[in-house]
Amino acid sequence: MFRLQVTKFGPAILSQLMNIGIRLIVTKQCHSVFGIMDLIHQEKPEHFSLSQVTSEHHDIALQVIKEHFLSEHVLVRSRNMDISNDCALDEYLISLLKQGNSIFARADDGTIAGLCVNFASSPIDPRNLRNYAFYRQDPNTKDFLYFTAKLQETPNLWDVFKQKKVYEIKMLTVLPDYRRQGLGVFMAEKSKELAYDQGYNVIRMDCINPYDYKIAERCMLQCLVKFPLHKVRGANAPFIKRSSEFNRLVRVYVDARAQPDTDRTTVKNRQQDLESLIELLGNLFIEIFSDRL
Repeated sequence: MFRLQVTKFGPAILSQLMNIGIRLIVTKQCHSVFGIMDLIHQEKPEHFSLSQVTSEHHDIALQVIKEHFLSEHVLVRSRNMDISNDCALDEYLISLLKQGNSIFARADDGTIAGLCVNFASSPIDPRNLRNYAFYRQDPNTKDFLYFTAKLQETPNLWDVFKQKKVYEIKMLTVLPDYRRQGLGVFMAEKSKELAYDQGYNVIRMDCINPYDYKIAERCMLQCLVKFPLHKVRGANAPFIKRSSEFNRLVRVYVDARAQPDTDRTTVKNRQQDLESLIELLGNLFIEIFSDRL
């Protein structure tokens, strides 16, 4: 640490130094991956268009999810799961698509280039998903659904922001031939517009893979809490081992419109409390599980 002798500078120089410092702080705290100018001058990808996923497109949407999203999911990869042929999982995925908030990215020739599955969730959805998972026969499907339910309520944003529903950017994937062209950001930005147009005030995006958090930051979402994946634990929630190469950092990104009954400063200050609570619950689960053994 060093101390700057400010008395050696005039008011004009001090003002310039303060402005530079403020810009550095904003850049560091908000978007450390990209420069501010990169964010300002984002351009929409050329030769691509977005369209709603309707009921007649559910089959092709399921195929895209299985081949390009689930195959890269950290839990699927860490357990070497094969859940591509389970009708029970198809029913769950179709229930997400039926809400009508999911979108396709298409090339000029109509070819599917990407998919963004969006879902407006309420506090009862994780509980319903657990009940649905309980009666599934395939153990891999059961574990995937339990894991999804636990992640969905970690943390509980319905209570944090006092909202009945939270709009989730749930499954976002771009086909390999169309990656690195800005399609992920394009779909996420459109998803934000759809959420606000429908009156939702809180948007959530859970980032697990090495690249998806970059999309969230380009869309100006704020990282509310982050924690290692092995801390996503629960009575019925499968977890990834601490020593696993897939034990990545989970980042929960949020974009929330100001509400009269929401104290944004308090929410921001609770970030460390949320991380500590997640770690405490994880350690408590380990102790309970160890005693039973």
